Parts: sequence; C-alpha cells; structure tokens
Amino acid sequence: MKETDLIYKIASLYFEDNLTQQQIAQKMGISRIKVSRLLQQARNKGIVEISLNKPQQNYTGEEKLIAAKWGLSEVILTAPEFSTNEELLRQLGESASEYAVRILNGKETISLAWGSTLSSFVQSLPKMEFPKLKIVQMLGGLGSPEAEVHSSDLVRRLSDKTGGKGRLLSAPGVVTSKSVKEGLLEDTYIKETLVSAASSDIAFVGIGTGAPNSILMSQGDILPADTLEEIKKLGAVGDISLRFFNSSGDFIDHPINDQIIGISSMDIRKIPRVIAIAGGLEKYKAIQGALESGLIDVLITDYKTGIKLLETGR
Repeated sequence: MKETDLIYKIASLYFEDNLTQQQIAQKMGISRIKVSRLLQQARNKGIVEISLNKPQQNYTGEEKLIAAKWGLSEVILTAPEFSTNEELLRQLGESASEYAVRILNGKETISLAWGSTLSSFVQSLPKMEFPKLKIVQMLGGLGSPEAEVHSSDLVRRLSDKTGGKGRLLSAPGVVTSKSVKEGLLEDTYIKETLVSAASSDIAFVGIGTGAPNSILMSQGDILPADTLEEIKKLGAVGDISLRFFNSSGDFIDHPINDQIIGISSMDIRKIPRVIAIAGGLEKYKAIQGALESGLIDVLITDYKTGIKLLETGR
C-alpha cells in the first residue's frame, strides 16, 4: 500500500467513521503516535481540508482580536441589537450565565462585587447543585440592603441558585474615616471574609462609571458628591468594586481608598480569573481603562462596544 493510500485510509477512518486514534491504531496494527503523525500529514498534503461554517451572529474573530490586544484569556460579545438598557443587561446577564455554567465545577470559591450587570447575571443562572461552592462578598454593603444590586443580596441569590455556601461581609462598603475602617478590620469575621475573598479562584465584577444614570451617582448616598468630583478631577473614568482608575488603567490615589471596606485592586489582580461584565457605549472609556489596568482576564460586553475597543489604539 502506498503511503498516500495509507494516509487516506487513516483519515477516512478518523473523519468519516469517527474512530478514535487508539481504535485506528489497533485496527491497522500501528502505534497511536503513527496514526497521529499520518493524520497531520493528511492535512499537510491536502488530503484532508477542514472548513468551518460560521453561524449567524458569531463574533469569534472579533473576540479573538480583542483578547489578543489586551492579553485576555477570553472575550464574549453579545448581539448588537438592543433598544433599552434593560435589554442590554439581559443579554449581558445571559452571556455571563452561559459562561459560568461552562466553567464552574462546583468546588471553587467565587468573590462577588455589586451592580446591575451582576444582578442580571445571577438572575439568568439556572438552578445548580454545587454544595461545595463558596460565594464571598468582596465589598461591603452599598446602598439599600434590600436592593437587588446590593452585594449581600447578590451573594444570597447566587448561593440559592447554585446550592453553594455564601459568606457575607458584615460591614458597610464605605465608612467615614480611616480609623473607623481600622476598627472594623479588627473584627475577626470581617477580616477572615476579606481574606477569603482575596484568595478566591474566580471573581465576577462589574465596571462602574460616574455617569449621571449610574448606580453610584443616582443613589447619591454611596459616596459624597464632592468626593466623586475630586476623583473625577484626578482622571478617574471608572471603577471596579470602588477601586477607581484612569484611562491608562492606573488606580487613583485618593483618601477614599482608606475608607473602603473591601479587597484592594492588588487583591483583585491576584485572583486567577476575574470576569468583568459591562456594556453600552457610554461605558466604553471605563471598560477600556479597566482593560488597561490588567485586572481583567475575561470580558463580557456587547458587540458595538467591542468594535469600538478594536478601533482605538493602545
């Protein structure tokens, strides 16, 4: 038998008859390594040509380009069509839910921030049974504890959805002074909760802005207006878990950092997989700054924002 005939037969058994390489090796009386080598030759010689039929509204090419541009492990783009902010949140939440179902094995520790995109993500999750999963609040409470975007409520809801065990951070997200923060951090439970959040395997975060319609601005009782104005003057374009950064991804040095009960930007950076869920062109500068910060490993955003990210230089 000519080598090309053997290559064709091996390729036929593999691609048409769906035999494994080990089954082909046993059938043909050769080693599995040789089967693998012959299959590679089939591609090199053009005996086998593989083509992909791209589904509609598939953005794999653009996702790969964005991921390569910022060194991300993955980018997920949702459909470009949405008429309201609620529809955008729904799309982002569903995409984040599908991603979580794909990656979770049920033994991880997840740290969770706050915000409307995370609320949509938790809402979209199917019911799971992961009793060994741990969900930890990474930032103290902001706004009304009854609000669905409140971090403690998100931890409770995610625990209910997954069957995991939640750990709440029993402290406000922002306190009045550094000394008050230091006093709270003397509490063993609060200290251990922050350590657990900082040592988590995965973090799900939103990306905030100082836009008038943002939760941070609209609620009005999270940060004082003069503090927000000072942070903006220092160049802040957005925040992750109230850690503010500029368009270059540098974190803002401001006294408010000493009043936040939550893990630091350095703590977030050490988490192996940080998934940011954010979209809408009004958040473009904040998303770009977050990417420049290097905190993010996975970005879930909408197609239009993704294209704008590609169009800008670094």
